[in-house]
Amino acid sequence: MARRSLIFCPKNIKISDRNDQIGREKLPLLLAFHGGLGRPEQMEKLTGFMALAETYGICVAYPEGIKRYWNDGRDLEKRRGIDDITFVENLIDHLRESLPIDQKRVYACGISNGGFFCQYLLTQSSSRFAAVASVAATVHEPMFMSLRPAEPVPIMFVVGDEDPVVPYAGGEIELAGKKSGTVVAFEQGLRYWVEHNKALTQARESILESVVAHDPTRIRRIDFDATAGGAPVVVFVVEGGGHTWPSGWQFFRERFIGKTSRQLDASRAILDFVMQYSK
Repeated sequence: MARRSLIFCPKNIKISDRNDQIGREKLPLLLAFHGGLGRPEQMEKLTGFMALAETYGICVAYPEGIKRYWNDGRDLEKRRGIDDITFVENLIDHLRESLPIDQKRVYACGISNGGFFCQYLLTQSSSRFAAVASVAATVHEPMFMSLRPAEPVPIMFVVGDEDPVVPYAGGEIELAGKKSGTVVAFEQGLRYWVEHNKALTQARESILESVVAHDPTRIRRIDFDATAGGAPVVVFVVEGGGHTWPSGWQFFRERFIGKTSRQLDASRAILDFVMQYSK
């Protein structure tokens, strides 16, 4: 089945023959994965990475999943046999052929199904990524029970503690009566990543200053610093937040997905985090 991706780069960079890229400065690449039933255009509208590409000097790719889903390791029947890992690896190789991409600075982020998929990528292809960010996705049971990242990779989470779709306290993933697997409690999932990233178990916590007076949500940041040979785990818990992208558009009714916080610009926070790291 044919796939497509939306590609954005700084204005002076164009997709061309590889020979045209010789001598150019190498740029980071961010892969941004949509949620279930999403599309690349909707992911761009949600995140606004296109507008940030120039400021941060980064190329952004929005891939599209088959039937608008990613095979994220949950072993759901309709996604079995779909090799999204190879697709992503081939996409990275293709972009490196046509753009001046720095293979040591390839990053991934995603929301919901796309967020789970970013974590799954680290269990199947960790050598390709310098850092990832997962939004509105904790850790699903198949990953927690049997999947392991091959090497430590910096990871950032943005989760709402009132997410009605992916429950913060653990349980069934459900939207509009449709169930699609189970997640462990976020604290358990966090310990999974702290352990496998060989991060310090003692966390640093802080409350971010409120930036929008009439927004009742609050942002709690948790940092697990890296040990020698390990990688950090950073968490933004949106207290009162739902199954949403902070500062993005409210893509579904609040009674189904919860509240979108305006106290955190998730897109800038993700870029500020991932671009610190190189393989």
